[in-house]
Amino acid sequence: MIYLIVTTCIENKNGIYNFEHRKNLYLNNTSILIQKIERNFKNKIHLILVENNGKRETYLDQLGCDIVYTNNNEFNGKADAELLDIKQVIREYNIQEDDVIIKITGRYKLTSNIFLDLVCGDSEKYDAFVKFFNVGTLEYMHNDCVLGLYSIRCKYFTNFFYTKTRSPECDFASFIRENIEKEKIKEVETLDLECCFAGELNILIV
Repeated sequence: MIYLIVTTCIENKNGIYNFEHRKNLYLNNTSILIQKIERNFKNKIHLILVENNGKRETYLDQLGCDIVYTNNNEFNGKADAELLDIKQVIREYNIQEDDVIIKITGRYKLTSNIFLDLVCGDSEKYDAFVKFFNVGTLEYMHNDCVLGLYSIRCKYFTNFFYTKTRSPECDFASFIRENIEKEKIKEVETLDLECCFAGELNILIV
């Protein structure tokens, strides 16, 4: 089974706080994802939204998809909260070790089906689908990656934690390189992902 986990955080502690801007991104971009799944991947991908500021009613409920509310944002940094959210979804949905997880940042827009098609077509062949790339320097980097969208087999989340000795992107990229056989890693060149970075709300398509 392939699970698409959409990570969200309505009350962000990092970057620019703009409630309406964040709300519009979450609603619009998740609606696009839901439509893509309904039209092209209905029996292949199970979409689950996760939000980390506690169980309550939110505007996300109107999307009509599975939602898990956690409390992971209260005492954790951005990357740790997101990782804990994913692990909580894995537990609550009893996702199996060999199941495939696609993670996407909810504020980001998937502008085509290229990545979903790739994962659905080659999930038996590869254990990870990652774009190794530095979003700051805009160039390929062996031990850096785009965390906004990737896919990895569920079992690898068990032993992954951020070291906090380098960036989360470098932590994750290094973990992939060190724990998955080279031939089981698909180095993705194009994600067709429109990123809106929380720091300055700048846009980058990767």
